[in-house]
Amino acid sequence: MRSRSPEPAPLPAPGVHFAGEYHRRIERLSARLSSIRERREGAGSAALAGSGQEFVGYRPYRPGEDLRMLDWSLLARLDRPFVRVTRREAFEHWAVVVDGSASMGVGPPGKLQWAAEVAAALGVLALRAGATVDFTLTGSRGGGFRARRHRDFPGLLAFFEAHEAAGSVGLVDWLGHSNLKPDVGRVFLIGDFVDFEPESTRQIFRRGRELSLVQVLAPEELAPSAQGPIEWADPEGDGRVSLMLDHGRRAHYEGALHAQLEALGAFALRHGLAYRCWSSARPFEDAVHDLIVPR
Repeated sequence: MRSRSPEPAPLPAPGVHFAGEYHRRIERLSARLSSIRERREGAGSAALAGSGQEFVGYRPYRPGEDLRMLDWSLLARLDRPFVRVTRREAFEHWAVVVDGSASMGVGPPGKLQWAAEVAAALGVLALRAGATVDFTLTGSRGGGFRARRHRDFPGLLAFFEAHEAAGSVGLVDWLGHSNLKPDVGRVFLIGDFVDFEPESTRQIFRRGRELSLVQVLAPEELAPSAQGPIEWADPEGDGRVSLMLDHGRRAHYEGALHAQLEALGAFALRHGLAYRCWSSARPFEDAVHDLIVPR
């Protein structure tokens, strides 16, 4: 039996706050990624980047590209094709789009907090690779934020901290009205992908552009722990939904979630996109590492 109460549902984790440790964690992550790069270049793969072109990461191989660009060692290890990204290629615009709608206020840990940590870390690495980065937080009244140099970092953190998860404007809305410039070479969409249709990403497909889908769900969304009476917030509605979570309902929920993740993964593989789903309880470093250095 379901019942809906009229009072609004408070969000358990709507805001973003970057603790002082966050800066040190980014520095350690950057050092670790640099060490990985040096080891791989020392193993002889640097020649693939070409003379004078510094290696800064990987991206999925796009159909039609020159097969000589493939990193064959990664293909053998992961059974997925990737090409090496050089500083010359990275010297472009990146776009990092974070879902700021109410559903991102679910937690703990908060999904918006985790998404902002990933986004800001990607920004630091992009700036060090020589890229300009445009950040968008859907539903934010302040518009976007452009970072061109390291001194923009404090402003970027303030940009995220000024917003709380609210409303229903998410990634699908952004995709429907996006107007990315042709020189935007890398796009990261970060959100919980509630009601997300993968086909909507076709609006920003462009030859030579890399698109990464970074999905984040709260631990309770990935694996509901309770059985019996449970109350879930309806973050983009006007109340709460109470229901009896028995074995059958839980199995149905888990089946629907698995089907969504499978569909997103299949779409990404078919179109050469990077995709992975993360728990908001995982360190943001894991996701950034996975985006920059494929596993």
